[in-house]
Amino acid sequence: MVKKLAVFFGFVLFFLLSLMYFTPKENIYFALENELKKYDVIISNESVSDNGFTLSLSDAELFFKSIKSADIKEIDIKIFGLYNAVNIYDVKLSKSASSFLPLNIQKVTITHSIFNPLNVKIYELGDDGELEGSFNLLEMALHIIFEPSELMLEKYKNSMREFKKSEDGSYSYDKTF
Repeated sequence: MVKKLAVFFGFVLFFLLSLMYFTPKENIYFALENELKKYDVIISNESVSDNGFTLSLSDAELFFKSIKSADIKEIDIKIFGLYNAVNIYDVKLSKSASSFLPLNIQKVTITHSIFNPLNVKIYELGDDGELEGSFNLLEMALHIIFEPSELMLEKYKNSMREFKKSEDGSYSYDKTF
């Protein structure tokens, strides 16, 4: 009985790993890219590579309403079904954003888990500081906790006005769409 149960779980595990490995990640990415075009967001000049369990993009350019907004060195997309993540590394924002915030972002992580299906978690680390947030898919509500850097506090005071300062020194931002 134990042996049959072990064989059953082995087959289930093999099936799930095969499903993740053979998922057409490039097709999912290009479908997502077409959805982003509806919102005037275009990712171009990227190199796409399916690495088995992950999808990697490198040297991408991000355009919003036909205006170049950022250069992205690397994007790793992990589609596991139970846990999905997008890791973005080394983002250089357009110089036109320099009056609002620092132009360098080291890392952005966006995660979604089946164990918390209504929330998408967001983490960002850059010259602006450290940001953690969540987006509730049901209520369409964004909540951000921001620990700004000294540079952000000194040079970008107009941008900091959008955040509410809490008692512990962090800043928060809430918006419903």
